[in-house]
Amino acid sequence: MLEILIQLALTFVMIVLYAVVFCLVYARVMGGMFNRAKFDPSRETNNDVRFKDVLGIDEAKREAQEVVDFLKNAQTFERIGAKIPKGILLVGPPGTGKTLLAKAIANEAGVPFYSLSGADFVEVFVGVGASRIRSLYKKARKHPAAIVFIDEIDALGRSRSSNQFGGQEGNNTLNQFLVELDGFGRDSNVITIGATNYEESLDTALLRPGRFDRKIHVGLPDLKGREALLAHYSRKVQLDRSVDLRALARAATNMSGADLASVVNEASILAVRERRSQVRHEDFSKAMERLGIGLENASHPLNPHERRVVAYHEAGHAVVSLRTQPHKRLHKASIIPTGRHALGYTWSVEREDRHLITREEYCSELAVLMGGRVAEEMVFGEVTSGAHSDLKRATKIAELLVWELGMLGGSPINYKELTCSEATRERLDLAVEQVLREAYEQAREVLIERREDLERLAQGLLDHEVLYEPDIHAVLRGTKPKRNASDGDRNEWVA
Repeated sequence: MLEILIQLALTFVMIVLYAVVFCLVYARVMGGMFNRAKFDPSRETNNDVRFKDVLGIDEAKREAQEVVDFLKNAQTFERIGAKIPKGILLVGPPGTGKTLLAKAIANEAGVPFYSLSGADFVEVFVGVGASRIRSLYKKARKHPAAIVFIDEIDALGRSRSSNQFGGQEGNNTLNQFLVELDGFGRDSNVITIGATNYEESLDTALLRPGRFDRKIHVGLPDLKGREALLAHYSRKVQLDRSVDLRALARAATNMSGADLASVVNEASILAVRERRSQVRHEDFSKAMERLGIGLENASHPLNPHERRVVAYHEAGHAVVSLRTQPHKRLHKASIIPTGRHALGYTWSVEREDRHLITREEYCSELAVLMGGRVAEEMVFGEVTSGAHSDLKRATKIAELLVWELGMLGGSPINYKELTCSEATRERLDLAVEQVLREAYEQAREVLIERREDLERLAQGLLDHEVLYEPDIHAVLRGTKPKRNASDGDRNEWVA
């Protein structure tokens, strides 16, 4: 009898514990849901960004100025029958200043600025996302004019055919957003600004006329813009007389404003680490290399055979680059491993800003990528895993040439946009393979022709580990570099 009572008591205790746990979990979930439903968007009150603070994207600023004019002089536009655009889409790579530009538009126009992320509206609870949209626009419409800024709008406006997160709830949220954009005849001067890095992922309904009427491309800064950005971010930094911002800007092709801010900060950290009161030119150069390539890791040296293999591998890249890429400068070659799992690297930079790439230039890039593997095979009679990343990049370029750009492989067609038959896919894959084989042969021909340059450069790397542009040319002329890498930093950019 006692055993039965104990059994019943234990069962009762377990039931009570399960009930308590269930109630706690339920209360937490419902409390979280309640808190989410209490979404209370508030305007930014500390926005002091002006157009003068937005650097490196002058064309985008000119287009943005029109938006300011719309908001400041709405009646002037309406008097002649012009309608203020309801939506503006800022499109461009990460770190180019899209958020900063949106803030500047609001501040210059003197209107309230509501800033949120597309992820703020992505919820799994039914109705929460749509409710947040309604709450946001209800607040914005209380003002004579206002700007609603949604960063990473692709999280909210992703194509419904590919929207796997949230399912129907995600579609409902997007539908409510479209309703608010349309306005249903409400007389409102609320402009919605969306920012995205992935325009192609947006639902087509968002992009139709009457919703996002304006599209402003916020691209990477040009030479003048990069120099202005470097000067702006360096204005509070103690600079050594050696710093040449123009030369650094020339070297920083394809860097965004955010990248340049990181470069300046990293250069300052390097100066502090070495207990110097001023930042030198070489600090900026090292910071650029760290951002682009990674930190050199000399604490894990290669064995003698590996050093030779890596030296010839990098020399192969360098010699082919010098022979086939007149539009680039060979800035540096190194056989010191980096933090990105590279045992060595060769770094070339564009001589000037360029926006178009020819078929010949793509092919020369492929040959350069193959140069390391070809050099290994020529000198050692075998290849190593050192060419893994080279082959990966080369394959991507070859696929781009054949599948998307129509530059090689026969037909000027973007096959990526089509549903291809198995036979067509096989033909295109064979074309990609042929492109890579031809690049391999081009690299081989260059290295056979320039075998002496290959030997000199490989020996130079074995002797000095790091060679900069002046050193590379000195070695190829048969003379010694002015100093070893260990004697001082040769990390100087040539303008």
